[in-house]
Amino acid sequence: MNIFLLILFMVIIGAAIGGITNSIAIKMLFRPYRPLYIGKWQLPFTPGLIPKRRGELADQLGKMVAEYLLTPESIERKLTEPDFQKEMITLLQKEAKPFLAADQSLSSLLYKVDVKEAELKTEQWVERWIDQKYDGIKNFYIHQTVKESLPAEWLDKVEVKIPEVSDYILTKGIDYFSSIEGKQRVKKMTDDFLAEWGKLGNMLQMILGNTSLEDKIQPEIIKFLRSPGTKELIDTLLMNEWKKLSEWKWEDVLTHFSDKRALEKGKKFVIRQLDLASLFQRPVSDFLLPFEEKIIHHVIPEIVKKGGHYIASKIPVVMEKLHIAEIVRQQVETFSLERLEEMVLEISRRELKMITLLGAVLGGAIGLLQGMFVVLFT
Repeated sequence: MNIFLLILFMVIIGAAIGGITNSIAIKMLFRPYRPLYIGKWQLPFTPGLIPKRRGELADQLGKMVAEYLLTPESIERKLTEPDFQKEMITLLQKEAKPFLAADQSLSSLLYKVDVKEAELKTEQWVERWIDQKYDGIKNFYIHQTVKESLPAEWLDKVEVKIPEVSDYILTKGIDYFSSIEGKQRVKKMTDDFLAEWGKLGNMLQMILGNTSLEDKIQPEIIKFLRSPGTKELIDTLLMNEWKKLSEWKWEDVLTHFSDKRALEKGKKFVIRQLDLASLFQRPVSDFLLPFEEKIIHHVIPEIVKKGGHYIASKIPVVMEKLHIAEIVRQQVETFSLERLEEMVLEISRRELKMITLLGAVLGGAIGLLQGMFVVLFT
C-alpha cells in the first residue's frame, strides 16, 4: 500500500509540475507586458515573448497577409466568382428598386450628394458648351469661303431654289401692284413725278385727259412683272448675287452683322426650350421608371460583370498602392498587449488548454516511471 501511495504521489507531483510548467510557459508568451527590474538589473524573460517581439510579429504578420492571405489573385478570384456576382446583382437590384421609384425631385437628390444650385450650374454649363462649340466652328471656317464650307448638296439646292425665289418675288410683286395699296403707291409715285416736272407735268396730264397716269402705269407694271424676260432677269440677278456671296469668306460675312448678338439669342432660345426649372423639379422616378425593366435586368447585371472584371484587372495596382503589409503592421502595433493576448486566446484557447493538459499527462507519466524505478531499485 505504501508503494502504491508513493507511485500515486509521484504521478500527481509530476502531472502538477508538467501542467503548471506548460501553463506558465504559455503565460510567458504574453506576461509580463513590460520589462521588470530589480534596481538596474532587468529580470530575465521580461517582458514576455510576444510583447518583446511585437514589432517583428507585426512585420511578419503583415507580410503573411499581403503575400499569402489577401493577395490580388485571391481578390480577383472572389470578384469573378459566379456566386459572388449573383449575390451582388441581387443586392443591387434590391437597392435599386426604391431608388427608381423615388418621389424626391432631381434637384433634391443632387443636393443630398452635395451638388448645390444644379439648375444654375447646368444652365452655365450649357452656355459654355454652346460658346465652345461655336468658337470651334467659327475658328475652323472663318478663313474659308461660303462655297468651301457648305456641303455640295446644299449649294446645289440653293441654285435649284433661286428660280422658285424669283417666282415668289414676282408673284408677291404682282399681288401688291394689283391691290388698292399698290395702286395708291403708283399714284403717289406719279404725283411726285408730275410735281417735280412742273409745267411739263401739267401738260402731260392735259394730254391724258380724264385718264389718270397711274391707270396707265399700273397695268404696264403688272405686264412687266408677268413677262418671261423679267423672270429671266430676276433669275440672272439672283444667281449672280449668290455666286458673289458664295465667294465671300466668313470673316467678311461676319463684318456685316453681329454674330455675338445672334449667339446670345441662340443661347437664350436653347435655355428656354430646355426649361431647366421644371426639369429639376420633376421626381427622379419620371426619368428612371420608364427604364426600370432594362436597368434591373440588363444594366445592373452588365455593370456587375464588367465592373468585376475591370476592378479585378486593377487590383494588383491598387494593392501595391495600398501597402497592405504596412497597414497590417501598423494595426498590430496599435493593439494593446491585453487585446493582442485576448485575440490569440480566443483563437487558440482550446489548443492551449490541450497543451497544458498534455504537459500534465507527460508529467504524470514521468512521475509514474520515476515511481516504478524507485520501487525496482530500492
